[in-house]
Amino acid sequence: MKVSRKLRVAAALVFFFFVLYPNPMLLVRSIEHIEHPSIDPAAVAPIARTLPNDPRLIEQAVLTRIVPYAYDWQSAGVPWYFPTTREALAQGRGDCESRAVVLASILAYKHIPYSLHMSFDHIWVDYPGHVNTALENPGVQLAVRQNGHYVLHWPKDFHLGAEVNAQVANYWTPMPLGRKLLLFGGLAAIALVNVLVRLGRRAASARRRSSAPPVPGRP
Repeated sequence: MKVSRKLRVAAALVFFFFVLYPNPMLLVRSIEHIEHPSIDPAAVAPIARTLPNDPRLIEQAVLTRIVPYAYDWQSAGVPWYFPTTREALAQGRGDCESRAVVLASILAYKHIPYSLHMSFDHIWVDYPGHVNTALENPGVQLAVRQNGHYVLHWPKDFHLGAEVNAQVANYWTPMPLGRKLLLFGGLAAIALVNVLVRLGRRAASARRRSSAPPVPGRP
């Protein structure tokens, strides 16, 4: 059986994708949510009423009590998921996307001005009195959401090595061991099929040569 190289590569990519996203709709919804973040003041109303009007104290409550940190692998079972505000509250934990939409929703409920900012590996909420940190400052900013859409620019403070380490820490290190084994096992199986296909082609070519009639005039 002849299997083209493109088909084998496509099979490997499809397998890789479905190991990461057994439910592809989670990725589709994440893309929709990052384009149109779910800022939902009504969803946080019962919580917002119990909080002070100081945005720094609100952020502290979100980070420590309302949405304690968890990787998306832990909260959603996939490497990256951008939830709605209601999903983040229902999960009860989450990473920066979950915290950002909940915090922004509370600020919106209290009519406190805010803006969403994004780097390559983080999203945060800026507000009056926000204190810059190593992860949240204009130097690392890749995008800011203004007037319903993102304004992009290359961050001034970008270091490739640090960015690679951050991506590994966010997506690979917390990946469940079972998923890692499934990923490596599946890719190894695809590589084995690739080797068997090549050996089969060589064997078939050798059989054709050996069964070909002799060329006249040759011993």
